[in-house]
Amino acid sequence: MRLREATKADVEKIAKLHSVSWQQNYRASFSAEFLDNLAFDNRLNEWKNRFQNPSLNQYVLIAEEDGNFLGFMCAYFNYDDQYGTLLDNLHVALNTQGKGIGTKLMAALAKEIVQRDSTNDFYLWVLNTNIAAIKYYEKIGGVAKETVESNDIGDKTFLKIRYYWEDASLFLENTKAKIHNT
Repeated sequence: MRLREATKADVEKIAKLHSVSWQQNYRASFSAEFLDNLAFDNRLNEWKNRFQNPSLNQYVLIAEEDGNFLGFMCAYFNYDDQYGTLLDNLHVALNTQGKGIGTKLMAALAKEIVQRDSTNDFYLWVLNTNIAAIKYYEKIGGVAKETVESNDIGDKTFLKIRYYWEDASLFLENTKAKIHNT
């Protein structure tokens, strides 16, 4: 498996995986109409915009193997004064989950945070209905900081939880063994 920075050529693959991931994990949060008929176009438009008008602090990595698209992550460095870098998206194809791909993507982000000498902390938001992701983030050291009501994506109001890692260097140290064993 290799990680590489995403390019405009990856937009459709990213949007497809992003919308499929929502369809698989957010049935309790969004309507079937939105997930089944609107999510792909919603994500495609979002990702086209992100690559046509990238923020200077935007960082998008994809994981692939033998030409197969396995997952991606998108982060924004120094996004929040209190919590640091925002890991805005982390999605791994369902058939490859449990193989350490998400952890490798997060470790690559943590390494980049340390190398850029930016704030050393990072965070993400996860919908409260995504139990598998919540368990995963807790397993790899994320601390739930707050739960808030939101309607910034999808077509319904939902609850999302902020998971926080205070030290990217410590995250790397703690996940080193996991990464080398997968």
